[in-house]
Amino acid sequence: MARFTLDQSFDTGLPKIDQQHRQLVALINDLDEAVEKGTAKAMIGGVLQELIRYVGNHFTDEEALMMRHNFPGLPMHCQEHDFYVTRLSQIQEGLLDGEDLGRNTLDFLLDWLSSHIKGTDMVYAAFIREQTGYNKD
Repeated sequence: MARFTLDQSFDTGLPKIDQQHRQLVALINDLDEAVEKGTAKAMIGGVLQELIRYVGNHFTDEEALMMRHNFPGLPMHCQEHDFYVTRLSQIQEGLLDGEDLGRNTLDFLLDWLSSHIKGTDMVYAAFIREQTGYNKD
């Protein structure tokens, strides 16, 4: 899999969130690189653990921002976050049980993140920009 980069179409117009999205993609790319190189499972596990930690912090920041601006789609957005966190935990459990981290799993991580950013993240970002009078263009 080619290393993934975020282009301008992923910019929400919320600088802190956009920076966090770039960091999430960097962590997934690190995980991809570790798998490609056949790095020891301990190394892959460490990168996955860091991804899980960072995802938790990022989702907490997003949800707090949505709450602060009374975003009406918050409950549904939280469900999407919960799904991703659960899936990451399942991946981690599988790794601990001796499973290999495969290409399908890495593809899932990037595909989900990409569709989430371009989908529901853009919806709440537009809502917040409208509330605050900020125009990302």
